[in-house]
Amino acid sequence: MQQAKNLPSCLPKSLASLNEVSIYSGELTQRAVVECIAIVKKAFPTLPLGFYDVLIDRIQEQGFNDARLRDAIMHVVDTCIYPTPTIASFISFDVRFKCYTYDEIAQLVHEGKAKAAGIDYRAVLLPDRPRPVWVHVTDIEKFNLTTVNK
Repeated sequence: MQQAKNLPSCLPKSLASLNEVSIYSGELTQRAVVECIAIVKKAFPTLPLGFYDVLIDRIQEQGFNDARLRDAIMHVVDTCIYPTPTIASFISFDVRFKCYTYDEIAQLVHEGKAKAAGIDYRAVLLPDRPRPVWVHVTDIEKFNLTTVNK
């Protein structure tokens, strides 16, 4: 999986996902699409031809990039338990981490759902966020995020 060195420069489309950030960023290239569709065709040879057109349309509409597409394809190839996958099997794949505003992390600490800020969670600057957000230290390490030095 791609490390989150350059996080996406746009906010999530839905309000429900404002506290989650995808680790994927970058462009979707024609080369990656061709290579990944070839893998799907080899792994699932009975899929109808129209499936691929719809899959390509949906991954473009969903804002996939090369790394997310490759990871999604490999995830479905590795985990598909039915004879054939669905479009949703591919487009639902993403790797995200949760982030919180200062007020949200303060509330979690107050409710006893998080240890004091700076122990379980650290401040991180993300693109398109005017202020630092708080991310769990496990996610900071896992996705190679840079913390705000105080």
